[in-house]
Amino acid sequence: MIRKTFFAATLTVAAFSFIQAQPQLIEKVEPSPDGLTIPYEKYKLSNGLTVIINEDHSDPVATVMITYKVGSNRESIGKSGFAHLFEHMMFEGSKHIASHEHFKIIAESGGNMNGNTTEDRTQYFNNIPSNQVEVALWLEADRMGYLLDSLTSKKFENQRATVKNEKAQNQENQPYGLSSEIMGQTLYPFKHPYSWSVIGYTDDLNRASLTDVKNFFMRWYGPNNAILTIAGDVDVKQTLAWVEKYFGNIKSGPDVKRMKVPPVSLPVDKYASYSDRIYLPLTTRVFPTVPAYHKDEPALDCLADMMGGGNNSIFYKNFVKTEKAAFAATYNNNKELGGEFTIVIAEYPSEDALKSFYEKKGVTVAYDKMFKEMEEQTKATIDEFEKTGITDEALQRVKAKREAALLGGVESVYGKAETLSNWQWQLDRPFNMKDELERVNKVTKDDVIRVFNKYIKGAGSAVVNVYPFLSEKDSAKSFNPTAGMQLKDDPEYAGLNFAPLADSPESWKKPAAQAPKTPKVPDFYTATLKNGLKIIGTKTTEVPTVQININMEGGDLVLTGDELKKNGLAEGTADMMNEGSQKYTPEQFSAELDKLGSYISYGAGKEATNISIYCLKKNLDATLKLFEEQFLHPRFDEKDFKRNKKSSRENLAQEKTNSDYLASMAFASLMYGNTVWGTHPTKKNIIAIELADIKSYYEKYYSPSVAKMTIVGDVDQNEIMPKLEFLNNWQAKEVKISAPVALAPVEQQIYVVDKIGAPSSIIIVGQPSLTYDATGDYFKNSVSNFVLGGGFTSRLNLNIREEKGYTYGIYSGFSGDKYKGEFAIRGAFKRKETMNSLVEIIKETDKYIKNGLTDADIEFTKNSILNRAAMRYETNGQKAGFLGNILENNLSKDYPLQQAQILKGMSKADLDAQIKKSLDPSKMIILMVGDKVAIKKQMESLNFSAKDFNDKISLKKFKEIDVD
Repeated sequence: MIRKTFFAATLTVAAFSFIQAQPQLIEKVEPSPDGLTIPYEKYKLSNGLTVIINEDHSDPVATVMITYKVGSNRESIGKSGFAHLFEHMMFEGSKHIASHEHFKIIAESGGNMNGNTTEDRTQYFNNIPSNQVEVALWLEADRMGYLLDSLTSKKFENQRATVKNEKAQNQENQPYGLSSEIMGQTLYPFKHPYSWSVIGYTDDLNRASLTDVKNFFMRWYGPNNAILTIAGDVDVKQTLAWVEKYFGNIKSGPDVKRMKVPPVSLPVDKYASYSDRIYLPLTTRVFPTVPAYHKDEPALDCLADMMGGGNNSIFYKNFVKTEKAAFAATYNNNKELGGEFTIVIAEYPSEDALKSFYEKKGVTVAYDKMFKEMEEQTKATIDEFEKTGITDEALQRVKAKREAALLGGVESVYGKAETLSNWQWQLDRPFNMKDELERVNKVTKDDVIRVFNKYIKGAGSAVVNVYPFLSEKDSAKSFNPTAGMQLKDDPEYAGLNFAPLADSPESWKKPAAQAPKTPKVPDFYTATLKNGLKIIGTKTTEVPTVQININMEGGDLVLTGDELKKNGLAEGTADMMNEGSQKYTPEQFSAELDKLGSYISYGAGKEATNISIYCLKKNLDATLKLFEEQFLHPRFDEKDFKRNKKSSRENLAQEKTNSDYLASMAFASLMYGNTVWGTHPTKKNIIAIELADIKSYYEKYYSPSVAKMTIVGDVDQNEIMPKLEFLNNWQAKEVKISAPVALAPVEQQIYVVDKIGAPSSIIIVGQPSLTYDATGDYFKNSVSNFVLGGGFTSRLNLNIREEKGYTYGIYSGFSGDKYKGEFAIRGAFKRKETMNSLVEIIKETDKYIKNGLTDADIEFTKNSILNRAAMRYETNGQKAGFLGNILENNLSKDYPLQQAQILKGMSKADLDAQIKKSLDPSKMIILMVGDKVAIKKQMESLNFSAKDFNDKISLKKFKEIDVD
């Protein structure tokens, strides 16, 4: 039963004054037996801060989240990107906390933290062991109350550079990365708060000042414009006392009124286009709709899912099934000031378009024709949907899917905190999961018809077409339509003055963490079926769902003889396993799953095939019945195979336009040579694969003898085992897997993959290393890397991102499994600083090897890794990963305790020795993906002596390689 208590009464002035001095209880919600309610208590502080506390003792973890009701929608013309830039500034230290100390404290506690900005709000979160809640509250309060005390020009310039790197890396150097920016300019009127992107324009960032940043903080970052949400293993009374202690003296900021803008309406279609480094032309069509939580939102959500939400939708049928497009989907996104109903189609280039592209002529004409034909087909599909697509059956499928998604979204305390916070800032009234489900369940077929007629049929939309570049020298560039405009002072910031808060060092010192709680390591059962299938599982009742994972060892490692010429056969077989069953077509099978809110998915790679099954507990039997039908009786239809084969071939061409893909493939090739891991599917490989090969792979290599099953969810062993009896019909076969290949040491050499005009460069520096072990040198290597590149406060990141401003982020780490292992340093860097970045990487690594760790480093490393234990087992996914690792590597349940004991016993001498024996720059491959000419000029102009790297490297030469 849900009990909601609201406190609102007529009070005398004296009584009101007394209550305002204390946190005021606004609302209390208790749990319901069906699990469809998130319990919480809501309070208001006298300074206007809203506080929401969810008490959940399922695991010794908690989330402290603060949401400021300001996003890019509060920015003014010529000053775009401020909300996101300010998010970065909030990590640069405050009066009582040094720069980067927030990251360090949370990392040392075993937790993780970050922030994110949208058009409408900025959110910061700390996921921590629950004994660290007071520390997290102290940290968040300090930057809310005391940020400006320590804000400097140096910090501002550093983060401005970081944001510019982020824009170059994640937008300008990514295929389609600027499409959303162009869409905002097209869909919304000039000066509309959504007409610029969240990250903003580079020239706007360039003309920003430190005063602008300070004003932004004073205007929007007051407690009265914030929601503090604490979820997890906490005591409400104690937590509230801490909140009052740290946040109670922070002064309220200026009043913030909810924004209001006229609804966006397009009487006719509005078009825009740009060219990018792509292979698959992209069309995005957006119809303006309604704000979030408008009465029409759930019907629009249902409409979008029915039109293009999977292979049972009409857009899939008319575009993907007919091999006109690699991808076609629709979705509905509603924000604070308006909504966007989107149709997106990634088209296969026509023969005429490809011919004109490769001959470097007539590209615009050929692609114009293709886009025009696609538009006609899109409008015809919308008309067809009106006549045939709006059915009661389709609507019920949508509702089942949304119920499952809602439950999956609140599995973690982070998910609960984010959900509660979002309801508060968007609605500011009582709301819960039952209300969310009711919104969808109340939608009728007539509602869907009504919103279709109102917002889609005959309505104008914004259309953005993305063309491929004709010249390899061209690069996508952001365009600011307000560049050069004379800016007016925004009245929002008039009269703001900074008044420091008074405090004493004693009252604001870092609180001591409470005693840590013992992590709840999941108990588990094991079993083996008659055919040899190994099973491990655990019961958890936090959400009424079940997750089943099956891992079949093999992948491409099982290929022999002529099969070796068909690289990617394992992945192709998994793709075909997703295509229905002998009883059901792919569309029918998807429909049956959607009715249950379940999914079954197959995927494969170099070493294994993986199957994932997810369902609501109430639909477990029906889901397993579908899995039995599909897994034991695959369809393997020739038409589906032909479509998948074309998709693989065309998607490969698209992937080769992506710098990250090129870097990963080239590095693997250099590292592993002519092995399974060093080769990758080519167009020739894909063409060579026939349906008979797929059938043969399934018959020969899908075997319980190499399979392991992990079960996590609201079901115990006695209940689940009888339901799995059908798997005994799965016949065991002998499967031979290639033995690990001993890799010869490599000699240091610079390699470059040329990406002409790329605005940023990817650098990977690495070497072969050890295979996985839980308690030996592989584990110790991971410990030794932690300070070098294992997190935000690592030496590499603090130097190259925070001090130099060359990158958005850089990390290093060891990775390995039973077959292979490697060490790699990876990041994306400013084009003009590519070689400077490489020099810093090598210098920092050399210094780390020669000097080792400090005593402070060792204490930080041990605390961070040991305290993470509380965070390992919260979600079903984490539990499944833990159990799967035990089964895959034959580990004992207490292997985390063994790791902890090893870590505690490691001395400075041990760790320094581990670093020296595991890292050798003279044996590291150096790969760069970027503009070859620019990189070569930088190498020649730097003219460093050999000691800047080592005796093996030449700065004057590098090898250019190609990724086929």
